[in-house]
Order: sequence, then structure tokens, then C-alpha cells
Amino acid sequence: QVESERLRNSLLSSVSHDLRTPLAGITGAASSLLADGPALDSATQRELAQSIYDEANRLNALVRNLLDMTRLESGGIQVNKAWQPLEDVVGAALTHMELPLAGRPVTVQLDPDLPLAPLDEVSVEQVLVNLLENAVKYTPSGSPITLTAWSDETKVTVEVADRGPGLAPGDETRVFEKFYRAGKAASGVGLGLAICRGIVEAHGGRIWAENRPEGGAAFRFELPIEGLPPLPPDGPGDSGLRQVDDGNDEHV
Repeated sequence: QVESERLRNSLLSSVSHDLRTPLAGITGAASSLLADGPALDSATQRELAQSIYDEANRLNALVRNLLDMTRLESGGIQVNKAWQPLEDVVGAALTHMELPLAGRPVTVQLDPDLPLAPLDEVSVEQVLVNLLENAVKYTPSGSPITLTAWSDETKVTVEVADRGPGLAPGDETRVFEKFYRAGKAASGVGLGLAICRGIVEAHGGRIWAENRPEGGAAFRFELPIEGLPPLPPDGPGDSGLRQVDDGNDEHV
């Protein structure tokens, strides 16, 4: 009961602030556009419209994280693993983050021999998006971000690294707690990294963070590779049947 009350208070405190701030911005910009008086020039109108758009996106991200965490806590998120190329998931996440990453040097280093991995592409894409959003939020504008992936026989590892101020002592594990926000001025409810942990652990993997020796922070997660990927079809029109020595057809 004490833990539930603490989480409820944290949620109410975070949501009350992070809902009111973008709503105030939207209301203020909209009222300026609707106000009687001298017509606003096109540049001012565009600036106000952009403010409404940006604040609405903040609200959308907040609600998305709240819904995702609620579904994770209730077991409502089902991880539907399928053998997927990680390159496609990385590409989808970078496309989603194209605007927030504009003006930043982003380096992508993917092992050319990455195997297919059993994963839920939608939820792993969300992990990458949340990690990239976190890097953008906590690092100086224009600072570089690196996304790297490599593998061995048992797992695939992904890293999102930045050149920001790094993590305070003790924050390496606390940043994955629900409602925890590193830094006094940080915005958001503090659920993005907690959602990452829930999704990665639902895959049977693990996620962690550490400071980089050369400065900045690195967030890494591992996804296990279990079993064998399906065999590719033998050619056009292949029906999934394989001929065996005794002349009978065997489904594979």
C-alpha cells in the first residue's frame, strides 16, 4: 500500500505539471491567433502555429508513455517475436526521430554480419525511439549521438551513446525507475526508460547505462538469440516443402 501510494503521488505530481505546461502553451498561442485586433503578420502566425504543434506533440508523447506503462504493468503488452533484421528496426526508429535529430551529427555503426534476431519489431523500435529521445533531451543541442549494434552467437547488443554531461553517481540504475527524472530541470514524466526496461525484459534481455570514459553516457540493451531462424525458400514458387531421400515431402 505504501508503494502504491508513493507511485500514485509521483504520477499525479508529474502529470499535473507536464500536462499543464503544454496545455498552457497551446491555449496561449491559440488565443493569440483568435484575438481581435490588428492582424498578425504571417511570420508571427507561423510561429504560433508551430508552438501549438510542438506542444501537442509533447502531450502526445506524454499520453503514449502513460498508456504504454499502464499496459506493461497490467501485462497488456504482448511481445510477438518474429525473426527480423535489426537494420530495418533501426531505420524505422531513425525515420521516426528525423525532426528531433535534425542538426545533430548521428553516426550509425551496424555490424555487417548482424544475424536475424527474434524480436517484436514495433516494441523494439519504441525502445530505440525512447533512447534517442532521452539522448536529445539530456545533451546539448548539436552534440553528436552514436547508434551501434553488434552480436555474438547468443545475443545482439545495441548501444545509444551521447556526448552530454553523463550520469550522476547512482543514476546508472535509478534512471530506469518509474517517474525518476535525472536533473532538476528535466521535463517529462520519467517513464521513457522504464518502458524500455519493461520491453527489453519481456524479450528476455537486459538493459543498462554507464558513463563513457571519454565523456557522455551510453545506454545498452541485449536481446537473446534463441533457436534457429527459418530457412529461406529454395526459389520462386517454393511452397515450403522439402524433398527428402525417401521420396516423401516433408513440411519445414
